[in-house]
Amino acid sequence: MKARKTLTLLLLAALTLAACKYDDSELWEQVNQNTEELAAQAARIAALEAWQAETNTNIQALQTLLSTTDYITAVTPVVKDGVEVGFTISFLNTPAITIYHGTKGDKGDKGDTPQIGAAQGDDGNWYWTLNGELLTDTDGNPIRANGTQGGQGDQGPAGDDAPLPQLATGKKLTEQGVNTDSQNEDIKPDAIYLSVDGGQTWTRVSGEKGEQGDTGATGPKGDSFFESVDTTNADYVIFKLANNGGTFQVPRYTGISLTFNPTSLSLLYDETKTIECTAEGSAEFTTDNLFVVAPAGWKADIALTRAARTGFTLTVTAPADITSGVATGEILVMLDNKKGSTTIGRIPVKATQSIVDGTSLKAGGLSAGDLADLIGSRTDLTSITVASGTIGDDDWAAIVANHWSLKYLDLAGATYTGTDAASFVYIGDMEENSPLQTIKLPQGVTGIGDYAFYVCPSLTSIDLPASLTSIGKYAFYYCSSLTSIDLPASLTSIGGDAFRGCSSLTSIDLPASLTNIYGSAFRDCSSLTSIDLPASLTSIGDYTFSFCSSLTSIDLPASLTSIGGDAFRGCSSLTSIDLPASLTNIYGSAFRDCSSLTSIDLPASLTSIGDYTFSFCSSLTSIDLPASLTSIGGDAFRGCSSLTSIDLPASLTNIYGSAFRDCSSLTSVTSRAETPPALGYEDIFYDCTALTDIYVPAGSVEAYKVAVYWSEYADIISAISEP
Repeated sequence: MKARKTLTLLLLAALTLAACKYDDSELWEQVNQNTEELAAQAARIAALEAWQAETNTNIQALQTLLSTTDYITAVTPVVKDGVEVGFTISFLNTPAITIYHGTKGDKGDKGDTPQIGAAQGDDGNWYWTLNGELLTDTDGNPIRANGTQGGQGDQGPAGDDAPLPQLATGKKLTEQGVNTDSQNEDIKPDAIYLSVDGGQTWTRVSGEKGEQGDTGATGPKGDSFFESVDTTNADYVIFKLANNGGTFQVPRYTGISLTFNPTSLSLLYDETKTIECTAEGSAEFTTDNLFVVAPAGWKADIALTRAARTGFTLTVTAPADITSGVATGEILVMLDNKKGSTTIGRIPVKATQSIVDGTSLKAGGLSAGDLADLIGSRTDLTSITVASGTIGDDDWAAIVANHWSLKYLDLAGATYTGTDAASFVYIGDMEENSPLQTIKLPQGVTGIGDYAFYVCPSLTSIDLPASLTSIGKYAFYYCSSLTSIDLPASLTSIGGDAFRGCSSLTSIDLPASLTNIYGSAFRDCSSLTSIDLPASLTSIGDYTFSFCSSLTSIDLPASLTSIGGDAFRGCSSLTSIDLPASLTNIYGSAFRDCSSLTSIDLPASLTSIGDYTFSFCSSLTSIDLPASLTSIGGDAFRGCSSLTSIDLPASLTNIYGSAFRDCSSLTSVTSRAETPPALGYEDIFYDCTALTDIYVPAGSVEAYKVAVYWSEYADIISAISEP
């Protein structure tokens, strides 16, 4: 106020003296100086208020950190204008807090700004400090900074014994109606005041005079409460207070979890199995962190049996019999990280009988011959399951003896140890019209023999063992209800007619290891729409995919050199096919009766086209013959009623009988060979009713007109018109 009065008087004096032509330069200099002082004071107060707000935030944050019994979940930098200005600390159960680094500025002409902090006492508690000295209440007692402690995991309240210091500028206090401090002195607008009783009384804590600050034009010297925040420890965040205030740590929250493989168990009575258990949320656990509870009659033990100290093996044993425990239940595995976090994993378990129940037999833990003893002379079983153990020749013979009634066969848990694993099903074929619906073959079988599941019309699914390398001929012949099959990666050979007549099979993925597919392997698979051929395949046998009438496309591998006769015959939905550059031979009738095939790209490596190869491809409108082609087989394009023109390469030496017979839309033929190719018979273009022109090299026109069988078309032979 004094400054404002001075300024007013100076202005009045200036106006008075102006009328007397008085030199007023010194007065205006004083006016400008006072104006600058007022602006500097306003800037300082604004900086003080910003510092005061940030410092109060830090005071609140510090008390929260010192009092909390919660867990820190994240420490995230606060960035302003591309510069890190503090941290946001998030907790598991309580709201996040923010702490600021603070800035350095001019201390100004009203003295140093106060430094609020905390120090740990001999009793382990933290106490508020002012400029490095303990803050005291009206009775001279130090003021606690940490509140009443609670159980870890619950938010600990600040408590009555931990009041929160508050800072305010004099300007802010006068705006709130506070005009005098605790010493009955007038409130100064650019001084800083402290309250430790919730704002009831305020004490001035900024000095009368101070020296110039280190950097900055305005504002307080606002050092941070925290010298550093260390987040490198996995279990704690460590806070180091500024000005040698000491360090303290707050525990981090570490999420823990349990996973199991498998996630559930079905055991026979008195059977033992193991589960791999993985504990997540720490780099190291022991069995002391795990507690297991099992249903009545069940046994469950957990042990650290794997290298990683997060990996355990749970050993589970079912009750001895149906009277000694519950049949179904849950095993509970509890994980406690000894830091306040606990999780529970649940594993459903079920026990089944090891004896025949009506017409179903379930067994486990068998040795070779045991299953045959259990089956005895029975031939009426509808279901056989072997959950574990081994089976041999006698056991398989006993299974086959029930083939007229058997619908469900699950041997996936067993291992076959018979005399010839490669010829597993030679022991006894299922024979024609078996009612078998589901098959799961045992481990250890390397081959499925010929006719193994010949004509099993009710078979819908089969699980093949990972050890399998070959499938014999007619193995699944006319299994008309089989919709899908997963072939193991170890498979190298599929025999002829192996899946012939599997009319419900819609797709099949052939393993990369497969090198041979023999004739008719997928013949008459009328629902097969797609098939993935392995990159290693070099040949496709005769009739392999013939009459797969739903097959719309197929990708042939780059390694393929040969396509057998009738390989895709009758694939009436096949619209196009891209033949690989490696292909040298296409045998007779390979694409016969592919009535939807509109185009085909023949590779440059192809030298011959066999008999009937594209015959009756009634939608084929054009085909480019490669320059390497030397012969076209008999009836090769017979009945291609949409073919309008054909360009025969100069390399061609032979065209066999009826090659283009019944190509009713064929209007022109261009033959580029200087020497007329030998025609196998006079009916090469028989019934090509639209044919009007045959073009040949200009120097060979007369040779064509007199050549055997070409002479039949002499009246339409003329020279190629070169552009």
